[in-house]
Amino acid sequence: MRNRGARPVILGHRGYRARFPENTLLAFREALTAGADGIECDIQKTVDGRYVVIHDPHTGRVAASRRDVAVTPYAELRSLDVGSQERIPLLEELLGMLPADAYLDLELKEETIVAADCARIGEILDAVRDRSALMISSFHAPLLTWFRKHGFTVGYLIGEETAIHGTAAFVGTLLRLRPQYLNLPREVFERLGERRARLLLRFLRLLGFSLLFWTVNTPAAALPLLPHARIIVTDEVEALVRMRED
Repeated sequence: MRNRGARPVILGHRGYRARFPENTLLAFREALTAGADGIECDIQKTVDGRYVVIHDPHTGRVAASRRDVAVTPYAELRSLDVGSQERIPLLEELLGMLPADAYLDLELKEETIVAADCARIGEILDAVRDRSALMISSFHAPLLTWFRKHGFTVGYLIGEETAIHGTAAFVGTLLRLRPQYLNLPREVFERLGERRARLLLRFLRLLGFSLLFWTVNTPAAALPLLPHARIIVTDEVEALVRMRED
């Protein structure tokens, strides 16, 4: 991994999303050029079983024509321009262009990915990537179980839906899954208040969890997170890289 010492790893959120079309090979290349230690991205599955790098279960937000990924063949998705004449990449294309020392946080999207896909995704990853520079993440804990059992680093994403299910369900998930990372929204300080947030984050670290924060787009937002963060995910790669180097 490109990170040195105790400084947090900086990942480009869906590549360099602030300046380039998200989840494209262009955005991934530019994030690394701007100094990111790696990238975060998302995968969905097409009707013909291909794993494609796209956040939403449809193309409506990123292309002029809407296609639902789950019912669309990859060749049809490939024909769409998702900005700057970029195409929706396959997982294999992403892996082929990503340098060996660049960290990859791969988020599995539960709209189209199911537990039965995990072994195949693991095979694709193991064929070309060192697990030391790889995290598998998801909001949906059942998608992480296979990876955790087979020695991958996993990150459990925590969002508003986690609170809906309640504390007992959350603790039960952590005990069953035992993820290495908890992936938290940057708003944790705003939602809990400074004192409560600091206590919570210290407690989670004492329990042995490493912490990732998303999406941290300004130095001001990053500042209170730095004592706790192993990984920061950002749209604004250059601004966060400059902050870390200062």
